[in-house]
Parts: sequence; structure tokens; C-alpha cells
Amino acid sequence: MFFAHFNAGVRAVDIRESRSARRRSAITSRRSPTRRTSGASTIDGKERCKVAIQTNNVEVDDRGYIYIVDRANTGNAHPRSLAGEARKVADLP
Repeated sequence: MFFAHFNAGVRAVDIRESRSARRRSAITSRRSPTRRTSGASTIDGKERCKVAIQTNNVEVDDRGYIYIVDRANTGNAHPRSLAGEARKVADLP
């Protein structure tokens, strides 16, 4: 399974043994916020969060490409190719 962790990127987790799920890979965004990136969150008039790339959607195709999409209006898509342990767990050549 692939999990989006907002500004911490994506995690690939092997859940074939549900009682001993293990993280196999981490993918982080190397992109920077742009002028279009949504602003920081404010609570009671004070900024509570930094402006950052926020990964919200993650998809993997049958060729082993992973697509990571930003949700903070930056307009970034981050296509990557699975490699190493994550590729083996996904049973890709």
C-alpha cells in the first residue's frame, strides 16, 4: 500500500503479512512551494503551519510508475519509478 503523508511525502508499506506490516520505502517531494501554493493555516489570526508542498494523492500503475500529486494549489505532479524493495514487493520486473 502507498500512503500520502502530506508534507512528508509517500510511504510504501508491505502489508502481505498484516500482523507485521513493514515500511519498504519512502518518497519525498523535492519540489518547492511556488507563488500559487496555498498559504499557511491560521488559527485565531496566527499562522500555525508553514507553506509547504502537500502530497494528497498517490497512484501506482502496472508499469511501476508512481504518481504523486500536490494538493496545495502548487500544480505539481511528481512522477517517479518504483525501485528497490518497493518494486520487489509490488512484484514488478
